[in-house]
Amino acid sequence: MAKYNYHIKDFKKLIVWAKARELAQDIYKIAAKFPNFETHAAKSQIIRSATSIGANIAEGNGQLYPKKQISFLNNALGSASETRHWLIVALDNKYISKEEYDLYDGHLIEITKMLIGLIKKLDYELKTNIA
Repeated sequence: MAKYNYHIKDFKKLIVWAKARELAQDIYKIAAKFPNFETHAAKSQIIRSATSIGANIAEGNGQLYPKKQISFLNNALGSASETRHWLIVALDNKYISKEEYDLYDGHLIEITKMLIGLIKKLDYELKTNIA
């Protein structure tokens, strides 16, 4: 039977959450420059997907069981990929510059790598019964 550390975890201490929070703020700023007709399309979608990354990290961190946390971190991975898609749409439609695209896509790749690392760590802990 697996043993679990029953303690309050603070998602605000996770570097990956802090990076996701910063990225979300940047996405709000660039989305503000999108044309008005995009308010209910690309603009709302990129904001929703970008903010979902940090929200899923926080929600996962609040879970008692590692399998649940991994599931939410996996959702955060999906949201990061979706945000990358919307950045491409923004670039294609010239809502953002190539420099902005490269900057934010780089941040998303970094967040993705960090999420994968955290998932692997939790999965290892789960499989070795040290969670």
